[in-house]
Amino acid sequence: MPPASSQPSPKAATPNSSSAARVVASSASAGGGNDGDFVAVKGGGGSGGRGGRWALLLGVPLLVLAVVFAAAGFWVKGKIDPGSPGEEVAFTITKGATTSQIVTSLAEKKIVSSATVFEWYVKWKGGAPFQAGDYEGLRVNSAMGDVLDTLKAGPPPPKTVTFLVREGLWISEFKKLALEKFPTMNPAALDAALANTHPPMQPAGSTNLEGFLFPATYEIAQQDVGNAQKLIDQMIAAFDRVSQAEGLPDATAKLKGVAGTKSISPYEALIVASLVESEAKVDEDRPKIARVIYNRLARGESLGIDASVLYALQKRKTNLTDSDLKTDSPYNTRLKRGLPPTPINSPGQKSIDAALNPAPGDWLFYVLTDKDGHHYFANTLSDFNRAVADAKARGVF
Repeated sequence: MPPASSQPSPKAATPNSSSAARVVASSASAGGGNDGDFVAVKGGGGSGGRGGRWALLLGVPLLVLAVVFAAAGFWVKGKIDPGSPGEEVAFTITKGATTSQIVTSLAEKKIVSSATVFEWYVKWKGGAPFQAGDYEGLRVNSAMGDVLDTLKAGPPPPKTVTFLVREGLWISEFKKLALEKFPTMNPAALDAALANTHPPMQPAGSTNLEGFLFPATYEIAQQDVGNAQKLIDQMIAAFDRVSQAEGLPDATAKLKGVAGTKSISPYEALIVASLVESEAKVDEDRPKIARVIYNRLARGESLGIDASVLYALQKRKTNLTDSDLKTDSPYNTRLKRGLPPTPINSPGQKSIDAALNPAPGDWLFYVLTDKDGHHYFANTLSDFNRAVADAKARGVF
């Protein structure tokens, strides 16, 4: 047999398209051959294509939502804390204001950057309702956490100006003191407030507030400095509180029989208190001086109180001249019997108490007996004259 290389090669058959299809089909059905030898036919694997399209359709909206939420969060964060705060802004919460009204006002003043976001922030963090008053420390473009902390802390105590009114002042002296203390106060407005304010105990038709401006230390709110009517109202309110506490409205019943057959009205008891205020130097003498006044009223005698003469003169002086003592005035208790027509000053609480609770005794006179302000009380003119001579000899006056 000749060698294989010497034999002629058979001619390769060229299969037609139908035979190629059969080969492919038979190979596929047999499950044989290398998969890498075949190319996928277009349109194959249909279910996998549909899944990719659904993933694309769902993925795009989710991505858009994620971007929207991220942008919204960034926006809200910027509203909650916008950055560096600006200048301080005065802010007041009025009585009865709702949280929504407060939030709107904060946004209008640009203290918070968004009323809607801050109202939501308040609901989230809590703290409302907020106290009415004037707030400090709030600034333009503030962080909402800082604003909420300030509101939750409440307004600081109102700034006040201290005003001292001492016992025994005349209204004329009070007016001068008030106008010096409060330069912005209008003198005409002060006169109007004094004339048009009428405490319940004031006699009908009277415009005289002497005796009703209670002496005390007052705290005047900063916004009320210079407001004459509010100052007078505050002082009258203080008088009303003290007079009620002391029982001044019930003076007639409390003092029944103290001046003999004379009935003492609450207003007359206030006049007595003002006389006590002008005469007493030490507290223990106040009820005794009140008793001397009532005893002399019971006897129908003049009171002879020089302080009332000074009030008539509207002069503060140590010694009265003969001319002074002859002054024709209803306040001259050396010439006129009975009480003066009005109080002669603003008595303090201790003098009001003394007028309502006079000490028991039959004294008709008193005289200063030492430089500390104590008085000697006598029930006869001769005893009084002896005490006067003794005090002069010792240089008391």
